[in-house]
Amino acid sequence: MYQDSALQSFEDHKRETAQFTHSLDFSNFTFPPHDQFPAFRSAYQGVMDVLAVSDCPEPFPARQTVWNLGRLAFMRTKLPGERHAHIQKHLKNCKLDHWYINLPSRSPKLGNWHEVAVPELHCLATPSDREINHDEILTLFIPHDLFASTAGLHRMLDVKFEGGLGKLLADYLFLLDRSLADLQSPEIPYIVEATRSLVAVCLAHSQDRLTEAQIPIDATLLTRARRMIDSRLTDRNLTSETLCAALGVSRSRLYRIFEALGGVASYIRRQRLLRTRDALSDLADTRSISRIAEQWGFVDASAYSRTFRHEFGISPKEARDIGWANNGFVVAQERHVGYEGEQTLYKLLQTVDGTRYGVSLAA
Repeated sequence: MYQDSALQSFEDHKRETAQFTHSLDFSNFTFPPHDQFPAFRSAYQGVMDVLAVSDCPEPFPARQTVWNLGRLAFMRTKLPGERHAHIQKHLKNCKLDHWYINLPSRSPKLGNWHEVAVPELHCLATPSDREINHDEILTLFIPHDLFASTAGLHRMLDVKFEGGLGKLLADYLFLLDRSLADLQSPEIPYIVEATRSLVAVCLAHSQDRLTEAQIPIDATLLTRARRMIDSRLTDRNLTSETLCAALGVSRSRLYRIFEALGGVASYIRRQRLLRTRDALSDLADTRSISRIAEQWGFVDASAYSRTFRHEFGISPKEARDIGWANNGFVVAQERHVGYEGEQTLYKLLQTVDGTRYGVSLAA
């Protein structure tokens, strides 16, 4: 029983700390110049057609990185720039009906990065062709049924998101692009909900924007708070009050964003317990259990033992004796969806489903 409980807890910890990684990374840099554009075009097979504007688009170095967020997909495409224009054209009988937001941009010149960085909404199931001559495109793919109401999407189809809300969405997409590689897998659902809510805010007509806007803000705030906690777990002065001061929020707001995680104090305590559990599983760490506990803020050995047993079902001594990942236990690896043959953008988008995790969310 102890071993089963220990293994389950260890697997839970691995899932909680698993680094999020991209699902697809394609580049044509190693291809001969005359083969680079055909290779780039093939990356979009089944999704859309890519046509050259000029008769000789070579060389055409490009790189495409795609992140599968489960309910969304996020893609960064690096392009050779304005002298290598191409056309993106939707397929007549495309089997995908995803909406997607494009954010084309050019390398910053004289501080004018955002001058051309205006998001625009399109749908793979509707006719469209447009010329692309930018250095980079960020693309957010949204399954057709992610929103219960698509009135806002239809209203903004093939329209650029101008104004303050458009700039807010563009800034968020840039931030998302910079942040994904640093996130851990358990944080992705929060990012997905923040992204979904922000898109809904930008599409909404009414005062509902004010309510919807709070969701992505709180999700972002939660991510900041969790990172701050993680970096200060050995600080015995880490409290709700110090977090509020560091984040610049009220205590009631901090409690609200941590409510789903059992509260601020409970979250901090669990993270410290997880660190002690890691130390107990390390054969090279020969310190006493009380010293390990003290490092992570547990000064009362008896109270620590009771708290540890309540959290993991066994005592710290039993945890050390079992060895967690040792003594025959196998570390559980993150499970990836299996595909027959080579992974492609088309296959990836087929797995992005707005209803995989329950009822569609209203816009």
